[in-house]
Amino acid sequence: MGDQAADRYTLQDQGLEWTGRGKVQVATPTGSLHLRVDALTSQTRRFKTLIGEFFRTEFKRVRPKWGPYEVTIIIERTENSPVHDVDNVAKAVLDALTGVVFHDDSQVERLHVEKVVGERARVRVRAVPLVPQAA
Repeated sequence: MGDQAADRYTLQDQGLEWTGRGKVQVATPTGSLHLRVDALTSQTRRFKTLIGEFFRTEFKRVRPKWGPYEVTIIIERTENSPVHDVDNVAKAVLDALTGVVFHDDSQVERLHVEKVVGERARVRVRAVPLVPQAA
């Protein structure tokens, strides 16, 4: 089931142009933001540090926007990864994206979170405005 659901939300690397050399990488195809973090934790402080530092130093093109968002979070883990609660990881990711992608996590009106077995411990995120932003 995990592979089918991940496919349904299309958070694959194929065809995306990724920016970033470290644990955090981003791609910004038409109107959405894709983020992958090669770390898995439910600690908000760790995600905020990783993501915040990345957007401050390597990818300064993203500024927080107003309006409703849909966020998909796929938590990849290996067979030997520690077990994390999806709600704690989701909260840590949303808190880390606050002030970077959107102004407040209350702007997230649709949230899908799923845990799947993958090649490495990684979190993949897609944030899409529900209303098209004016240019």
